[in-house]
Amino acid sequence: MLLSGHANIINACAFQVIWWAGVLAGNQLVIIPALLIVWHFVVSKQKRHDVKVLFICGLLGVLVDSLLTMSGFFEFAVFPLWLGLLWGYFAISLNYSLGLFIHLPIAAQSLLGGIFGSLSYIGGANLGAVDLPHGLLVSALGLFIIWSLLFPMFLHLANIIGLKHSRTVFEKSI
Repeated sequence: MLLSGHANIINACAFQVIWWAGVLAGNQLVIIPALLIVWHFVVSKQKRHDVKVLFICGLLGVLVDSLLTMSGFFEFAVFPLWLGLLWGYFAISLNYSLGLFIHLPIAAQSLLGGIFGSLSYIGGANLGAVDLPHGLLVSALGLFIIWSLLFPMFLHLANIIGLKHSRTVFEKSI
């Protein structure tokens, strides 16, 4: 399902635009991620697959962040609609720009997920998008553990959904 070249670069850039818009402007620029998600589905050749991945992985991600917020691990000044849209685009990216990580050993996926997942939240906290009431060290360690588990799980879940899609497309072509 991994696309090559320009599609993955555009997907990665769109994800970064959504992250920066959310972190810097919160819900004020929520139209940007909404339009980029719509745009993805306009140009996607795997719309049904992408919808499944978006809903399954995106909702799981929102659930995790909701649990972390309800438990007091995160604090937001305003309910972050932008974060839900970010999760949606992250989910879409699992089989596009992030799809190259599926070929790495699970230990590498865990390490990279732990590092970059936690850095994303710490970066957001440093820019005022989220408060980490337990302090930087405890939050970074907790986020590292969470993301070292989540990232490989999301990659494999999206890949499994993709394999089912690929089999269906293959069977229809026979």
